[in-house]
Amino acid sequence: MLKFFSGVLALVLATGCSANQQTEVSGVTQNEKPAHHGDGVFRNLYLSDDAKPGTFSFLKARFFDEQDWPQEPQNYSQFWQPTPPDVVQHAGSSPQATLIGHSTVLLQYQGITILTDPIFSDRASPFSFAGPKRYTQTSLSLADLPAIDAVVISHNHYDHLDVETVQALGNNTLWIVPLGLKDWFAQFDVTNVVELDWWQHYLLKGVEIQALPSQHWSRRSMFDTNKSLWASWAFKWPDFTAWFGGDTGYNDVQFKEIGDALGQVDLAMIPIGAYEPRWFMKYHHVNPHEAVKIFKDINAQSAFGIHWNTFVLTAENIDEPPLALSQALQLNQINPDRFQAINIGATWTVDQLAGNATVPE
Repeated sequence: MLKFFSGVLALVLATGCSANQQTEVSGVTQNEKPAHHGDGVFRNLYLSDDAKPGTFSFLKARFFDEQDWPQEPQNYSQFWQPTPPDVVQHAGSSPQATLIGHSTVLLQYQGITILTDPIFSDRASPFSFAGPKRYTQTSLSLADLPAIDAVVISHNHYDHLDVETVQALGNNTLWIVPLGLKDWFAQFDVTNVVELDWWQHYLLKGVEIQALPSQHWSRRSMFDTNKSLWASWAFKWPDFTAWFGGDTGYNDVQFKEIGDALGQVDLAMIPIGAYEPRWFMKYHHVNPHEAVKIFKDINAQSAFGIHWNTFVLTAENIDEPPLALSQALQLNQINPDRFQAINIGATWTVDQLAGNATVPE
């Protein structure tokens, strides 16, 4: 019985799904408290307060909904390939992005290496014995990673912010996080941390890293819901812009605002998994059809899917996201080469961007 309730708690928390570096934080000055800042918590601007997920809703979705959740497969290798370490250790002069697993991406350009939402643990959980278990391995080990200039965190759920990985990387890299997370890192003696609010910028060796809105929530325990912020992220070189969606639901305002602000996104990393049942997940996790809406709203030229093919977090079949993405692209008359469900371990390169084109109507 204890194991059962420990497992439930782990699932609830997980699915809620260097000092020598140049530092510069800037953003629009606010004369009043920003609208997404509540009374001691953060809030979504386009959701009612009663739309936030709750424990009882999760239990209903997990154990009493008519839609069964898939089992974690054994020795699963579909949509997976190893990443040769040389690919990331000796990145070329063009932009490249390697999907290491789940939402962990290694973005490299002009000698700058950025890592997103790294999780190398076997479970996305506060426990080592319960909670969502990895069924596809990372395509690289921590030891195979190149030197990391910065790690960007979208929010504090266990499948995006992993204690073991944080401790392994420690102060050897710069952590760029949403508001409210710096104190969390301090408990592990990780102090090389910069917090940003939505629309604030950080300048890293000439690359502008900007926190941008998303529609999600945060929680590490039963008592800290929404006390830290969630965010998507833009990475802006003079001639190349990438966007990382983290975890998000869809609304028809904020992503269009992001598109207007960025002008054009050369590469977008957009979540395509963990979305069923819709009555429970729709406010905070996009499905592939909504992922395509985001692709269009932010003016993305090329994209690949993240947040799938790693953990059983929700009820859709584990091989469903790429099929649903293909259908959504066809309905929107978008060339499927522009938005792909690439394998874990695959590396996106700028050559893919050059070859992409919209299917004519």
